[in-house]
Amino acid sequence: MQPILFATDGSPSAQKALAEAIRLAKDAGSALEVLTVWQIPIVTAYGYTPSVGPEVIEDEQRRARVVAEAAVKTAEEAGVAATSEIREGDASQEICAAAREHDARLVVIGAHGWGAFKRWIMGSVSTRVVHEAPCPVLVVRMHEEEHDVDVAVAS
Repeated sequence: MQPILFATDGSPSAQKALAEAIRLAKDAGSALEVLTVWQIPIVTAYGYTPSVGPEVIEDEQRRARVVAEAAVKTAEEAGVAATSEIREGDASQEICAAAREHDARLVVIGAHGWGAFKRWIMGSVSTRVVHEAPCPVLVVRMHEEEHDVDVAVAS
């Protein structure tokens, strides 16, 4: 059976998306594949690459592992079989690659609910995944001012 791929960065919007991913996995009788992608910042505001020590890399890997393990634990406590995977790289590219490799039936991802300017500066992983994923994508949005969940589905 095809798994549901849940991509998380541990943010509040990802927590909202996890609840939806668990509900969908239960309803479909699917396993949940939890994916966390980490990346070292490449360019500073001045346009050069800072040197990054091994402790920074270890901290990022550890944070990603903690986020993934917490999501797996939450899913298992809810009665959903779950596994996790940690990847390094561009989040949207790695999420889409994992969806292809796992033959995911659906990708579930949170969105921060940022305005247009902040999204332009920071980029939008969820928007890129919607456009590039090989399967349907469920984006669970968290509005900063409302702190409610607004669910949008794209395929």
